[in-house]
Amino acid sequence: MIKGVIFDMDGTMFDTERLSAISWKKAGEKLHLDIQDELIDKIQGRNPAAIRKVFMGRFGEDLDYDGARRVKHEFFEEMTKEGIPVKKGLKELLEYLKESGIPAVVATSTERIRAEAFIKRAGVYDYFTDCVYGDLIQASKPAPDIFLEAAAKIGQDPGDCVVLEDSSVGLQAAVAAGSYAIYIPDVAKVPDEIQRKADAKLADLSQVIGWIKEKEKR
Repeated sequence: MIKGVIFDMDGTMFDTERLSAISWKKAGEKLHLDIQDELIDKIQGRNPAAIRKVFMGRFGEDLDYDGARRVKHEFFEEMTKEGIPVKKGLKELLEYLKESGIPAVVATSTERIRAEAFIKRAGVYDYFTDCVYGDLIQASKPAPDIFLEAAAKIGQDPGDCVVLEDSSVGLQAAVAAGSYAIYIPDVAKVPDEIQRKADAKLADLSQVIGWIKEKEKR
């Protein structure tokens, strides 16, 4: 029986991974930093501390990372001033979980102040029993810590929970946590060997409902 569903946020709940990549490239152009797809691939799904480490490793200790991040956020806020773009099937799935009495938890690598604002702006905050944020967890994905904490928040064994993810590091973390891992493709590149470790690959979040119903029959 499925006793909890754990949601990654960027690229899974919201179409923000794509916008974040665009924002980083625009910031790079403005600040004369060579930010290419290869670098963006390395940071997708990782928490703030891990992203900082990647940038400092690429551009050196003299990089004003906080300044670059502020510029990136300015571009991002401009693109989302009309609202946070919600991925297909999110509200349908959240309504199903609510009606079924299955708790939903957010487990995002994004820091609390930004993630909480996104979830509230998207109008889905009240659907979630709890949230775990990237700046409150020391070990970034692909370590399983964030999903273990999410399961603990609802008092469930990670093995009885489903993790919904779009990134390679997120899927690896879900598998390491011992949870069911469902891959919902987005812009992040996920190698075939990582995809094969997932319990399912579904086109969008609405399809998770059918997957859970099938699992409940067994």
